[in-house]
Amino acid sequence: MINGALSYPPFTPLEVLPFGTDILGFTIFAKVIQGFKYTFFIGLLLSSAQILISLFLSILTLYKLGSALLPIFSYLDKLFTLIPKPFLLLLLIGPYYHALLFSAEDVQPAANLEFMLIQLLILFLVGLPNLVKLYHAELTFLFKQDFALASQTLGSSKLRSVRYSFKPQLIELTLNLFFKVLTQNLSLFIYLAYFQLYLGGSLVTQLDASTNYTVTISNEWSGLIGQNINRLASTPWTVLVPLAFYIGLVFLLNGIKRALIGGMQNHSI
Repeated sequence: MINGALSYPPFTPLEVLPFGTDILGFTIFAKVIQGFKYTFFIGLLLSSAQILISLFLSILTLYKLGSALLPIFSYLDKLFTLIPKPFLLLLLIGPYYHALLFSAEDVQPAANLEFMLIQLLILFLVGLPNLVKLYHAELTFLFKQDFALASQTLGSSKLRSVRYSFKPQLIELTLNLFFKVLTQNLSLFIYLAYFQLYLGGSLVTQLDASTNYTVTISNEWSGLIGQNINRLASTPWTVLVPLAFYIGLVFLLNGIKRALIGGMQNHSI
C-alpha cells in the first residue's frame, strides 16, 4: 500500500528506500549486498589462479622441457587477439546455456554449480596465454641484465634467480598484472551477462501468461545489470545502481593498486 492505494513492483527509489526494487519486488540494495561476495571473490579467485599458473608456466619455459610450451601460448595469444574475447566466450560458453536454463519449478543447484565451473574454466584458459607471454618476456629481459649474468656466472640457478634476484621486479609486475586482469575479468562478466550468461546459472520466472523474466541465481552484480538491461528505459534504477557499485569497485581496485605500487617504489628508494 502506497498513499492508500495498492501498488505493484517495481518500485522507484522514492517509494522504497534506498534504491527501489526490481520487477519481482526484491530490493535492489539487498541484491547488491548479497551479490558482492560473488562478484568480488569469484573475480579475485579467478585472477589469482591465472596469475599464479601463468607465472609457474613462464618459469617452466625457461627450461628445455617447458620451452615447447611457449610457441603454443604465443599462437593462442595471437588467436585470442584476433577474436574479441566477448565473442570468443560467447561461442565457448553459449552451448551450455540452453542445456542448463531452468524454470522456477525445476532448479538444480548441482547443475548450476557445474555451469559456473565451466564458465570459470573457460575464462581462466582464455586469459592464460597472454599472461604467460608477458611473464616470459619479463623474465627474458631480466636474465639479460648484468646482475643476472654475473649471478649465473657465479653458479646461481635460474630458479634461484627468479626466487631471489628478480623478486622485486616480479612482485611489481605481478601487482600490475593482477589488478589489470581482475578489472578485465569484471568487464568480461558484464559482457557475458548482457547475453544472459550469468555466473552461477539462470532462473526463468513467469510473470504472466506471455512474459518470462530471466534472473541470475547468484545475484552477482553483472547479472543484476544484464537481467534488467532491456528495461533500462522503464526502470533505470535496476541497471544504474548495480552499475554504479561496479564502477566504484573498479575505481577502488585502481586506488589500491596505485597505493601498493607507490609504497613499494618509495620503500625501494
